[in-house]
Amino acid sequence: MDPESYVRRILHSRFVDGWRKRRLREFLSDVPPDRAGGDEAATATDRLTLQGALARLTPAQRAVLVLRFYEDLTEHQAAEALGVSPNTVKSQTRVALQRLRDLVPDAVASFEGVES
Repeated sequence: MDPESYVRRILHSRFVDGWRKRRLREFLSDVPPDRAGGDEAATATDRLTLQGALARLTPAQRAVLVLRFYEDLTEHQAAEALGVSPNTVKSQTRVALQRLRDLVPDAVASFEGVES
């Protein structure tokens, strides 16, 4: 037997075994996963609806909402980033959330309890 072809066969087999082991495998469990598969279409629709409502806000109102809720900055940090007073951030946030409530009442539920 040719030792070179034997070694090639071993290398090939080891490579394929490693490839098979790296594949993602599904294991059965008694406990359901933390997160169930949701309705992706509804999530996309909600996201597009909220995106459209955000587009109807002024740039300052959008900036305040992004800094306060997406970037999770405090009122003082957002005011410093925008170059305005903390009271301006508070009032812009209040006005922007009220406008979103008027435009898309169902989508604002994710912001409820954060600021009124």
